[in-house]
Amino acid sequence: MSHTTPTVVVDSGASVIEGAEMNANELADKLEQGHWEGGTREQAATMLRQQQEKLTKYELRHVAQRDRIAILEMQHKQQQAEIEALKAKTLTDEEIEEVFRTVEQDFALTESKKSDGGWRNFPVELGRAILRKAQEK
Repeated sequence: MSHTTPTVVVDSGASVIEGAEMNANELADKLEQGHWEGGTREQAATMLRQQQEKLTKYELRHVAQRDRIAILEMQHKQQQAEIEALKAKTLTDEEIEEVFRTVEQDFALTESKKSDGGWRNFPVELGRAILRKAQEK
């Protein structure tokens, strides 16, 4: 007597055994009630194994996606910290104006005593003073 392998196809979480489509819960209900006439025990076992295989693939995919999300969240937090650090070193307009007035006054006092027209160095001195102020933050 020849034994044929049951035809079981898994599609969208359900399995088809010889034209009867059912999911694992429906199969379990029929087996518990003792009146499943859709196939043999071997076919039922094959169907359940295939569904378990598909479930395992979904679980692995879920774990991989959860890991990717954790990595993205960590990168996001790191970027937020970097943004906050940059904000902390950014001077407000009022702070820049204060530095400008201070440098302008200091420069006027020292340059008024010189006759070589040293005001052309003012932008460089102002830039240095602004950088020093930002680094102090």
